[in-house]
Amino acid sequence: MATLGAPSPTSRLLLGLLCIASGIIPVLAVFNLGPLDRSAINGPPWLGLLAGSVFIAAGIALMLGERLRNSTLSYGLFAGIIGAFACIASWIAFGPGARECAVALAGMLFESGAWTNDIVCRGGFGVGAALLDGFVIWMIASALRGIIGPGLLSTVIEKIGIAILLIALAPIILPLLLFLIGKILLESVATGGGPDTGRATMPSSSA
Repeated sequence: MATLGAPSPTSRLLLGLLCIASGIIPVLAVFNLGPLDRSAINGPPWLGLLAGSVFIAAGIALMLGERLRNSTLSYGLFAGIIGAFACIASWIAFGPGARECAVALAGMLFESGAWTNDIVCRGGFGVGAALLDGFVIWMIASALRGIIGPGLLSTVIEKIGIAILLIALAPIILPLLLFLIGKILLESVATGGGPDTGRATMPSSSA
């Protein structure tokens, strides 16, 4: 069976240029240049800068390819992308103004969508924002440990990041734990039998 190999340098170059071109459009919109203007951002101007920087960083990573492996630039690009996503999600979840999110449900033969209210929209993005924020704080602690060595500051920052991650995962972990506990209890009741279950019986003897 044939396997897909790594993309050629030409393919990486073309895909990288396409990503960079896509990222330049929202960046130019911040300055009312290009095909879009600042009103198309639907938020503060820095959202356009962050959204564009994600595509630009991804394009640079694609163009450099294997040369990024285990390099400082690769960690910087990765941290920049995650940090940009964290800022965007945090603004949607906790920023000022009303929020409306479209939720699409795709089935086998059809797709339906609905607009959710402000609370549901912020709650969904809040979970994602907390996950990203906690991961970014954890990355900062790891970077500090690598720069200045292990210490109280990096340890405290790392614990804060882990705590935020656990809080963000709580709406997912707690229902799962309750479901597993309920399932175990139901199975134990179903297999436990009545009060006479397990009582030893003596064989009857005939005179």
